[in-house]
Amino acid sequence: MAFKRLLDRIAGRDRRLTAVAAGACAVTALAAGALVQQAPALAVPVIFLGGAGAAFALSRQGPRPQPPAGEQRESDARFRLVADDAPVMLWMGDAEGGGLYLNRMFRDFWGHRTPESLAGMGWFELVHPEDRESLKATIVAGVASHAPFTMSPRLMRADGQWRLIEATAVPRFKTCGAFKGFISVCRDVTEARAADAARLESEKRFRLIADSASVFMWVSELGARFIFVNRAYLDFAGVSYEEALQLSFVERLHPDDRDRVLAVQAAGMAGRKPFTFEARFQRADGQWRWLRAQATPRKGPGGEHAGYVGVGVDVTEAKQAESDLKRINELLEERVAAALAEKADAEAALFHARKMEAVGQLTGGVAHDFNNLLTVVIGALDMILKHPEDGAKRRRLGEAALAAARRGERLTHQLLAFSRRQALRPETCDVNALIRDGEPLTRRAVGEAIAFTLRLSEEAATARVDTGQFEAALLNLVVNARDATSAGGEITVETERLDVSADQVPELAPGAYVVVRVRDSGVGMSADVLSQVFEPFFTTKPAGKGTGLGLSQVYGFARQSGGVVHLRSTEGRGTIVALYLPAAEMQPEVARPRACGTPSSRVLRVLLVEDDPSVAVIAETMLVELGHAVMRAENAEQALKLLHADRPVDLLLTDVIMPGGVNGVELARLASVLRPGLAVLLSSGYAGETVDAALAEAPWPFLKKPYDADELAATLQALAPSRQAETA
Repeated sequence: MAFKRLLDRIAGRDRRLTAVAAGACAVTALAAGALVQQAPALAVPVIFLGGAGAAFALSRQGPRPQPPAGEQRESDARFRLVADDAPVMLWMGDAEGGGLYLNRMFRDFWGHRTPESLAGMGWFELVHPEDRESLKATIVAGVASHAPFTMSPRLMRADGQWRLIEATAVPRFKTCGAFKGFISVCRDVTEARAADAARLESEKRFRLIADSASVFMWVSELGARFIFVNRAYLDFAGVSYEEALQLSFVERLHPDDRDRVLAVQAAGMAGRKPFTFEARFQRADGQWRWLRAQATPRKGPGGEHAGYVGVGVDVTEAKQAESDLKRINELLEERVAAALAEKADAEAALFHARKMEAVGQLTGGVAHDFNNLLTVVIGALDMILKHPEDGAKRRRLGEAALAAARRGERLTHQLLAFSRRQALRPETCDVNALIRDGEPLTRRAVGEAIAFTLRLSEEAATARVDTGQFEAALLNLVVNARDATSAGGEITVETERLDVSADQVPELAPGAYVVVRVRDSGVGMSADVLSQVFEPFFTTKPAGKGTGLGLSQVYGFARQSGGVVHLRSTEGRGTIVALYLPAAEMQPEVARPRACGTPSSRVLRVLLVEDDPSVAVIAETMLVELGHAVMRAENAEQALKLLHADRPVDLLLTDVIMPGGVNGVELARLASVLRPGLAVLLSSGYAGETVDAALAEAPWPFLKKPYDADELAATLQALAPSRQAETA
């Protein structure tokens, strides 16, 4: 029981080894004690037990009396009982090495062999032929020396397998001190030796692989002490294997990296987690090298944390390459930035050159057309002044001058439309209805030699546009198609409501649009001509047959209306011009009734605000000729002073663009506050984007310059009903 309690206090992995060794020693001791005879010197077994096993020795004591025969038999029985229960194989031999006794475990090992067949040297037949000579020599030497010995023969087990047996033999002596034979403890170590061999082979392969690797490898135990390093590690450190195991890596760590690396290591080891770092280490030749290291926790045989396995890679060249690449990228970025700046400067210079070329072309075209018109106007007025008495000639020349001025008016409207400075009065309208209403005029423009077809969408094609400008744009497109189409050809005008997605149509925001297409089967255009069609004064028509502003006016109208115009053409196959206009979600507005053109019989007190003296004189003259009373102001400040006075005013006729910081639209709003119910008429030949937006929301009518007395009278007459309703 005491021995069992002792075993319980020994660690589990050492308990079996301890029990085996202790049991063998105990059996040997019992055997020796049971068989000794009375002699002057006695071999007494002594068992030393330790934490990892047991040791056995014989000590000599003084003579001991021979036990009675009964006690001897009892001792023999006790020996055999203990020996048969021993966890090892026991063998007892005589003075010549022959077998006397085998315990149960040994008998089971040889199985069918009878004790008689194993007696004497019969068991020797079961020794491997290659081991017999060496085993015989060992036994002979032991018998001659009467000294303990060990042997490791291969014995054949009952199943025919050769098993490696590890045996330890100790001598037996009679009480008189005479040599009596040996008792041996045997263990089957076949699997253990195979496992040891496999382990040694595994370690050999591991060392071979580790030493062949170009990376640094190490294994540490608890406390970060190294227990293995590979050849690459030794070459880097320039020390022996034993020195490397004692070397602390901190000794080779760069001072600037030390605190950072130790902090990473401490954090990883505290949590028993993998950790990685990059730092500079001093190589054996004194150079500082960048190493990237990764350490991974390792487990012991029982699954407990046993330390770390680490791998290190020299990344100095990679670091340098990374630095060089970064510098190259920086240089490349600098050069690209410089190249882009040069490109931007070149594009700006090219744009400026093209702009100046376009301005020159525009200026030349405008100058040419206006010089022709002014020649007619100046010549006619000069002849009228020289021959005032000739009424017929004066009338004929006056009509010619007026017609030339009207052509100049149309030319300026086209220029404003192209530059998107034309003052538009958009209203919600049915595009299909506008096209149908204008069909008779369009058909006359096309002529009878060319087929003209309308293909209008069945669904509502409602858009918010300036109806007059739309009609002019459509007529321009149809006339261009007619000029490009020979007799027998065809021109088609079609409409469609289209939901445009992002990037579906270039330069067009997503949304709902009304698309008006004009198709012709004419001669088409080349790519070179197609790239210039929207440029002002560009035309393919003969001299005197076109101004080159038709498509420019269409382009300006489309952009100012919030849409675009796209053109596709193939030489010999015709052209398609698509005009995209923003669709309106509301119902078409009721069209305002047009003025009949007859002068109003009611006398109006008109406040005329005009900063151009010449225009003011003409406008005042027209108003007086129409029978109205006129007060003049050059700017908004003067007009507001007159409105603050008690002088009666029925109508405010104001220019839109004026000096002084307050335009005509703002003046109209201030006047409506000062004089509620005051009629307002806005007039301008040019507005601009800011004022144009204000005009689109203004509730007052607009009269485009230039205008004549009839247009002014018609506009005033249209104002009269609303004015009478307000004053009723």
